[in-house]
Amino acid sequence: MEYRFEFEGAEVRALVAESQAAGERLMTEAQRYLAAGVDLHAEEDGEYDADVDHPGTGAPPGLWLMNDRGVYLRSNAGTPENEQVAYARGYRGEVQVGDELTCEFIDAAPLEQVRTEDTLVVTLSERKIRLSLVRNP
Repeated sequence: MEYRFEFEGAEVRALVAESQAAGERLMTEAQRYLAAGVDLHAEEDGEYDADVDHPGTGAPPGLWLMNDRGVYLRSNAGTPENEQVAYARGYRGEVQVGDELTCEFIDAAPLEQVRTEDTLVVTLSERKIRLSLVRNP
């Protein structure tokens, strides 16, 4: 199944700026495993050990796509100034969207081209995340 989420350019730009300015940036769980040398594609049964040997900081600037209370983007800043988030159009709420919790990292570098008046479109499938822009005059 494929999901499509649209975000306001001005909100995305503010979150990217917050992440870039942060002195410390947090990693997603998957980033922590990779940094600790865990092969996420290994064919092992069972769950990964939640206590990986990595502090969970040192991520590059970026945003997290989350779905635990609606669908939103948030900065990966270690200590965000005001817990600002950007909700996807039509997905603001206090309920989880989808069957599984999602926290996907989106690198800030490709987001630098987002303009205030643009719409960022995030298309999410089981195997990939695709970013595109709708340029609004």
